[in-house]
Amino acid sequence: MNLIELIQKLISIPSFVDNKTNEKEIGEFIFNYLKQFPYLSAEKQNIGNGRFNIFAKDSAQPKILFACHMDTVEPKSGWKYAQNKIKDNKLYGLGSADMKGGTACVLDVLRDFARTRGLALLFYCDEEYNFEGMKRFAEKYSLRPDLIICPEITDLKVINGCRGIIEIYFRVTGKTGHVASPEKGINAIDGIINIVSLIREDIKKYEHPGLGNAALNLAYLSGGLNKGVNEKGNLVLGNRGNNIPDIAEAVIDIRTPSKELNAGEITRLIKQRSEEQRLKLEKLEIRSDLRAAFSPKEKIIGFEGIDYGNLKEQGYFDVQIISERFDSPFICFGPTGGNVHGADEWVNISSLEKTKNVFKNLIQRSCT
Repeated sequence: MNLIELIQKLISIPSFVDNKTNEKEIGEFIFNYLKQFPYLSAEKQNIGNGRFNIFAKDSAQPKILFACHMDTVEPKSGWKYAQNKIKDNKLYGLGSADMKGGTACVLDVLRDFARTRGLALLFYCDEEYNFEGMKRFAEKYSLRPDLIICPEITDLKVINGCRGIIEIYFRVTGKTGHVASPEKGINAIDGIINIVSLIREDIKKYEHPGLGNAALNLAYLSGGLNKGVNEKGNLVLGNRGNNIPDIAEAVIDIRTPSKELNAGEITRLIKQRSEEQRLKLEKLEIRSDLRAAFSPKEKIIGFEGIDYGNLKEQGYFDVQIISERFDSPFICFGPTGGNVHGADEWVNISSLEKTKNVFKNLIQRSCT
């Protein structure tokens, strides 16, 4: 099975997560594939519902750790090309770019070595959903690799950091009244809009020369006349135009470039700004509090002469969790691709071989 056949095999195994499908089947394939390399020992780490991470390593302390997620997003409609279609140097398929192409490069390069010393491999679950696989791995294992590599698509550029994610849900109450006398009420919807605008200003001072500025997204906002909650705990809202809305709820997402800007600081700001708007903070739920990470170039081995990408354009990479936990630098490096999380996702075939060769040279340099 060559590199292209290997990625086509990975694409042919659905690994999105819903009530019927998850990473179990692709995990079994990868686990069995690793058995052909006697210099590696592999084990499964159960994370529930038949799902598991795979951790493989040789007999030495890890110097290089490759971290590959096995899951994909759920299928989208609107595909023009069949799964595993090859056309114009592109291979189409769900997960081809994110990240079965990079994973195939890691698996295929193992065939070029009779033994290694200091190589470790992680194939994990749930990157596209709640990061459960990475969180479980960080809880169980204690490693100190010289470098962690995530083979996401990066257009053959080194990505050496990412902003963190803070996601918070909160609910506030004001005071209803007739719209003819707005000064007698406290509009909860207007209040949340004001809170968000003020916090946007508050976080402007947080910046990083590589990662850029903090950014806040108001991802969800709902409000109206408070009519209680239903059996599922969701708000029941009146939507007549002649009432001042006395309850509102929101979800905000902050991309933080600084460890000082965390969920605790955002919580403090929400409380402060709610009081200033004469609103009562009824409920607050921290959904994510994941830190920013940045790996200085001088700590990155084996990628000399390769261009670095623009970190300000990147999303969050959950390898940050083990980078912080293990106190090890991390990078993302992988092939070229497109239409990630959408129809007709593709990976550039030529870039797969180039990615594999970079990994081969790195292993030769650090683990032989």
